[in-house]
Amino acid sequence: MKITQVATIIVTWNKIQQICLLLEDLKKLELKNINLDIYVIDNASTDGTQTYIEKYYSEQVKVLQTGNNLGGSGGFSYGLQFVSKLDYDYIWLLDDDVRLDSLALVALINTLQNYQEVGVVGSQIRKLQNPNTIQEIGSFVNYKKAHLKINFGNQVNISTAEILQGKPYVNVDICAAASLLIRCKIVQQIGVFEDYFLHFDDVEWCLRIKKAGWVIAVNPHSIVWHDSPDFKSRPWINYYDERNLCYCWQKHRPELLLKRVLVSVPRLVYYAATGRYFLAEISIAGFQDFINGIQGKMLRKINYTEYALEEIIHESAKVFVQSTIYQDEFQSQNLKKIEVDKKVTFWTLPNKFSRIWFWIIAWFCKPIDIAIVTYQHPTLDVINLAKRVYYFTGNGYVPVVINPLVLTKAVIKTSNQMWQIYWQIRKLKLSSMPKIMPIPLSPLVSIIICTSDRPNYLEKALQSLELIRYQNFEVIVIDASSTNQTSEIVNKLSSQNNLQINFLQVEQKNISYSRNMGIKLAAGSIVAFLDDDAIPPAEWIEKLLDIYALHGEKCAAVGGTVRDLTRPGYPLQFQRGITNIFSETIAIRSTDSTNYNQANGLWFNGLMGTNCSFRKDILEKINGYDEFFDYFLDETDVCLRLIQAGYEVHYADVVIDHYPQPSHNRIDQKHLTCWYSLAKNTTYFAIKHGLTRGLFPIFVTRLFLLITYRCWLRIIRLKFTHHIPNSILIKYIQQTIEGIRIGWKSGMKLHQVN
Repeated sequence: MKITQVATIIVTWNKIQQICLLLEDLKKLELKNINLDIYVIDNASTDGTQTYIEKYYSEQVKVLQTGNNLGGSGGFSYGLQFVSKLDYDYIWLLDDDVRLDSLALVALINTLQNYQEVGVVGSQIRKLQNPNTIQEIGSFVNYKKAHLKINFGNQVNISTAEILQGKPYVNVDICAAASLLIRCKIVQQIGVFEDYFLHFDDVEWCLRIKKAGWVIAVNPHSIVWHDSPDFKSRPWINYYDERNLCYCWQKHRPELLLKRVLVSVPRLVYYAATGRYFLAEISIAGFQDFINGIQGKMLRKINYTEYALEEIIHESAKVFVQSTIYQDEFQSQNLKKIEVDKKVTFWTLPNKFSRIWFWIIAWFCKPIDIAIVTYQHPTLDVINLAKRVYYFTGNGYVPVVINPLVLTKAVIKTSNQMWQIYWQIRKLKLSSMPKIMPIPLSPLVSIIICTSDRPNYLEKALQSLELIRYQNFEVIVIDASSTNQTSEIVNKLSSQNNLQINFLQVEQKNISYSRNMGIKLAAGSIVAFLDDDAIPPAEWIEKLLDIYALHGEKCAAVGGTVRDLTRPGYPLQFQRGITNIFSETIAIRSTDSTNYNQANGLWFNGLMGTNCSFRKDILEKINGYDEFFDYFLDETDVCLRLIQAGYEVHYADVVIDHYPQPSHNRIDQKHLTCWYSLAKNTTYFAIKHGLTRGLFPIFVTRLFLLITYRCWLRIIRLKFTHHIPNSILIKYIQQTIEGIRIGWKSGMKLHQVN
């Protein structure tokens, strides 16, 4: 009998105890005719997770280290990207805080083997703290609340037969990634998770899979126990819930997007009216970041402070503590210790009749010193009776002010913010959002090299491509040379090596024109550009594709780092650079720098042409490169237009070695001969993208200063560094002035047309 090949992916971050319990459960699984390989994706845990697993579980488990906390979304995508390239039938996603029944995997495999229409099957998930209570058996889109409707949620002691009602499986819209088995070929077909960081990533994924024609199922015979949301909810999670749900509805159920905002208004106003504006503010931040196109890990700082119990109770006091507020024994013991040490008196809630008198008295004298209530479902009767009120978040205690004036201001502020969000989202052009399927995990990549009279260096670049590990690529050479040497080199390499090279000779020495011609010739869904004087590493294409898979459909471009190997110390030329709408550039930033993918932003992610790639279909949507940019700012303009069209530009941690060589644009790296193009393109770019973004006098002043720095000062410097004759310097200055004139004229024509 054939052995079923299964890989399980577990994403973890600082949960060494839970994941070790899960690994022990995996050892006890029924695995007849099943080969199970275990992959733990460690999101840079600081509790020694990787070291411990490699020491005690090295024979059964492979740890994949991401090097950063990518969240559940990024961690699962990292694992899926790795595992889906290997020879597995199925991939099993597991949360690190689940416990498994011994038949959990067998039941899932049986469903996929017996029912070919099913693409994904999930488990019956029960609450770990209440083992007979169902957390969920899949879920459905709730059109009334623009949220999810949990299937069989909180039902107790219900049998599998009652759940199935004579059917082989439960047909649902979504099953949670806490325990989910998927066919490997589907991952290759539809890609990996969107970059949500956490929450609703599995919802979007299941809806995407369902749209591709597969059934999403749950087999209740497969049982897992999961840490209940009741015991691990935190206020900041609301940010991800609101933001990611908006992204999900925008993509799959656009009609629910505005409805989600409307149904959230009463809830957030209620939070504000009960002293929990900090909770409303977190949800509002999620809506706002959706509008701004921000995905991934939350970049905002949380605007509330959590205190320890010892900080809020530091003397004898009369204290009310809401019952069942604490989620673990340690917190309860802390309170008992303070009761002994501080001689705290606990106040209990009186009956309803007495409560009325206390409320009247409370307007003159508060009977309680401190009230501690849960932030989720607080006992509201006491918040007016206490001198100080704290909401317990699970991590700490948040102080709030309870008086009519403060609460009224919070309600008004929340209402205004939500209505602003409503109108902003209503203005979004939902119909113009990208409606394309994600690229497959092993797409054909077209590597395009544009060259001009540098055959020897082109030969080295082409030879380096033979070492590329990724196999599914083609090579396109666009030659603007004045001799036949380049074509001879290409013919020689084509006959001697396994490289498949498409060659086209053009007359124009215009980089944008050459790149557009390369895009037209490309058969691949990804086009990757490499300079003829650069050498890529063997993992170049794989690293680029990993980022496309990680960020999903909105990712239109990916590029990497470039270093100069002709200078001492091999300095970086480019790393995660950003550019503003005037073309001022910060070329080198740290690897953890903020992304700038906002359509209306001043700054935006850019790429260097030596190491960049694009989705071909999206390039064609924006009409490719603007051929006015004959040299300089060509890919910068493309990146900005992609972001303005609603897509994203991202970076891969892959370095290309650059050996900058003389060309028709430069004698060396400091002695340029392209001053006309630099001035022309700088002027044109600034007018094209920045003219209408501020006052005209400020625009002209800023452009003048930029050209002074970029052109005139550098020309004058040549007098001292290269001893250029005055006649040549005057010529360069004249070229700059002419470039400004042409760039200004052409840029203004754009605005006249528009």
